[in-house]
Amino acid sequence: MPAQAPGTGASRASVPERPGSLAGTGNTLAAGLAASGSRASMLARTPAAARWLVTGTAATVVVVLAAPLLRDGDSLARLEAAAGVAHAGPAGSALRRPVAPRPSDAAPAGELAAATAGGVLALDALAARYPKDPAIFRALMLRHALPPPYHAASLAAAKRLLELDPGAAADDDVKRVVAGAAGGPPEVAAAALDLMASSMGSQGAELLYDLAVGSSALKERAARRFAEAAVQERATPALRIAHELRVAPSCKARQALLARAAADGDRRSIDLLSPLIVSKSKGCGFLGMSRCAAPCASIAKEIKAAIQAIEARTGPSPGAAPGPERP
Repeated sequence: MPAQAPGTGASRASVPERPGSLAGTGNTLAAGLAASGSRASMLARTPAAARWLVTGTAATVVVVLAAPLLRDGDSLARLEAAAGVAHAGPAGSALRRPVAPRPSDAAPAGELAAATAGGVLALDALAARYPKDPAIFRALMLRHALPPPYHAASLAAAKRLLELDPGAAADDDVKRVVAGAAGGPPEVAAAALDLMASSMGSQGAELLYDLAVGSSALKERAARRFAEAAVQERATPALRIAHELRVAPSCKARQALLARAAADGDRRSIDLLSPLIVSKSKGCGFLGMSRCAAPCASIAKEIKAAIQAIEARTGPSPGAAPGPERP
């Protein structure tokens, strides 16, 4: 029978799906070879020219029968290659952060997974091969942060991660590791505060503020770092007005900030303003039995208006303390 041209519809229809195609083709080939063997004695008594004719015919049969199998393998190879290209997609189509490494600088996913499972030494070796892949340093940071935490090592990995990918400052794990390092040995705590102040943008300012208003032993040092001009420039408007309301020395000083609080403030400003218009049922006067006036009763109306403006703009925060009662 005539050979089908590679890639034609008839050829592909005649070849069953793998792995069944191997069995069907093998039976056909075996039958052809057996038929050729049964003629061996007759060919021995046939003139040379006739033997050449018979041999050539048999070879043609074998080639014709084997061709579909060969074409099947080639076609599958071509299809698999095409599928790989289609899966990969057009070059540069993947969404990446602006500072994400080029594909040639990133560790293959399989190698990163194996190194992460292998521990610190395996990750260090991988980082030496791919020094610009932030994913490796994120894995190192998290590995060193496991109990017992190695604060200096985890902070060093976080610093390198932030150098490669400044957007990682918004990562909750990064913030947790850096804040945890601030509670480590003195030299590590100082390095953590420095990282917050210099390399984490508005997220670093948030961390410094949280430490400054908390009960940590670092609150004074954190407050000094937060007050730096460079940190203030990176802080969000909501954080800046909350800080200014907090450190304002008097009600009159806070009164000058109320317009900005109404425009930029968030729940932190509400939490700072609300106590200023709440009176206490007792604790003042003779023997502390008299009612205490609100700390900023003289500007209570303006403070209430600012609080209402903030709530109208931001909405209530889940789990937040309720605001003052309205008259």
